Amino acid sequence: MVIDRIRLRTFTVACAATLVALGTVVVGGAAATADTGTAEAAFFDEISLNNAALPGKSADEMIIAGYATCGHLRAGVSVLDEISAVERDYRFDQGTLFVSAATTNLCPDFAS
Repeated sequence: MVIDRIRLRTFTVACAATLVALGTVVVGGAAATADTGTAEAAFFDEISLNNAALPGKSADEMIIAGYATCGHLRAGVSVLDEISAVERDYRFDQGTLFVSAATTNLCPDFAS
């Protein structure tokens, strides 16, 4: 009987610790998702406000292009080359504003 109580208590403590750890991961993940969603919304708002939205692209496609810009810059492409590539690839003249919005909202750590 005593052994069963010890095992039950140990099991209960282990389960509680596991639930707390899982809760932290879930809450942390939700916060990261919320931050990502906020950054994406701010990016979309900025390019819309500055008339730097990509012609013929949906909001999701523009966000993907913004993350691609961040990836190119992190891989070593110069800012000027990325601006030129965005303007060439999407056939519009607002590459500077698009790249600026991406680095400000989607990859702010790039500039630091």
